[in-house]
Amino acid sequence: MGSIAAALAREGWVVTGSDEGVYAPMDAVLAEEGVHVRLPYGGENIPEDVELAIIGKRVREDNWELRALLDRGIPVASFPSFLREWFLCCSRNAVVAGGVGKTTVTAMLAWILEASGREPDWFVGGKARNLPGEARLRGAAITVIEGDEYATCFDDVRPKFDHYHPEALLITNLVEDHPDLYSGPEAVRVVFRDLVGRLPKDGLLVLPDDDAGAMALREAAPCAVVSSGFTVDADERIEVLGLRESESEFTVGGTRFVVPMTGRMNVKNAAMAALTARHFDVSLTEAAEVLSTFRGVENRQDIREVGGRTLVKDKATHPLAVTGLFEAIRQRYPGRRLVSVIQPRGTGGREWVYQRELPVVLSSVDAVVIVPSYEHQPAAGQTWPGGAFSVEQLAQEVAGAGGTVCLLGSDDSVGDVLPEVAPPGSVVVTTLPEQALALAAEIESSLLVA
Repeated sequence: MGSIAAALAREGWVVTGSDEGVYAPMDAVLAEEGVHVRLPYGGENIPEDVELAIIGKRVREDNWELRALLDRGIPVASFPSFLREWFLCCSRNAVVAGGVGKTTVTAMLAWILEASGREPDWFVGGKARNLPGEARLRGAAITVIEGDEYATCFDDVRPKFDHYHPEALLITNLVEDHPDLYSGPEAVRVVFRDLVGRLPKDGLLVLPDDDAGAMALREAAPCAVVSSGFTVDADERIEVLGLRESESEFTVGGTRFVVPMTGRMNVKNAAMAALTARHFDVSLTEAAEVLSTFRGVENRQDIREVGGRTLVKDKATHPLAVTGLFEAIRQRYPGRRLVSVIQPRGTGGREWVYQRELPVVLSSVDAVVIVPSYEHQPAAGQTWPGGAFSVEQLAQEVAGAGGTVCLLGSDDSVGDVLPEVAPPGSVVVTTLPEQALALAAEIESSLLVA
């Protein structure tokens, strides 16, 4: 929502907004663009001359400000429907969807098209260092947009990507997610299958060849399909030439790429972005040249030296994302002690993928510090199947798999244990939600004084 507000303000729209809180870095971005945010919600925040209100997905039907808008008869739109009506209806749209990696791939694809002179619009779910802003909305001929399967808004339970009308659709992977909406993997596949079925005949579907759920969507596509990955069965096979500490070298489609990123997940991301850009007449050679300058996305593998350790900040939550992150860090820092500090996502409870799969992932590093979990609570009067997520069970299973684990309680300080388990020379990887600013600061200060 902040990205859209800033993009519209840059194009001359008069924008105001409301929220429960505004946090860094978006508070500074909005202030720079002259967007005034009122706190908290309330009918008095609505300007007299407002012509349209755009509603975020977390605004509930009983929100006071929303009720005031409806009572005054002011037009209200979700941000996906707003984007469709004002911009996406008039452009060729490249949609990047999937469970893990879609922000990075969207940023890669937008940068390829921008640097090759196609001048696209874009909407990326993070700050790509190569792009001026998370969103640009000028009414371009091509739009690159990150799409997800979460509900659109309070009165529209359709996936947000249902509004985006892709001509080209890139799916990074299919994972269990959003347990408040989807009961499991098959429920997720259904909405992706519907999206694939609506692609135009002259469109393109790009799939990862190592994801069975995604590959099963191939038969639903009415258009050309390209699979890419490391197996011999891929339509466009990726051949890895070298995974070095500061870069990854590979070929796809007979073209050599050298990207300044680590991890096989990012190799596949880059290849799939390039293959999607080819649909918009950007050659693989052009794409390779552009991606050699790609500088990543903020809050994804942000690295700095602190107190004799290397501190890596990331927002990975899903076990698949954490697996890819650890692999990338091992490539960048071979032989170094790797320590994970994680605030696990408890959404979905004990039967969901986080409880099931995190133990094996976390046991692969040298030590783990687990802080109390966070979660989006189930709907009122409901509980997660199997009960609430258990950090105690997580810690026990990590230890049972051979991992070294420190479990912190709500009153414990990470600074009391982190310097001991992460001596100088260690690589400390933090995977925390964006709102955990105090915890992130505590981790950094504990390493500085150790």
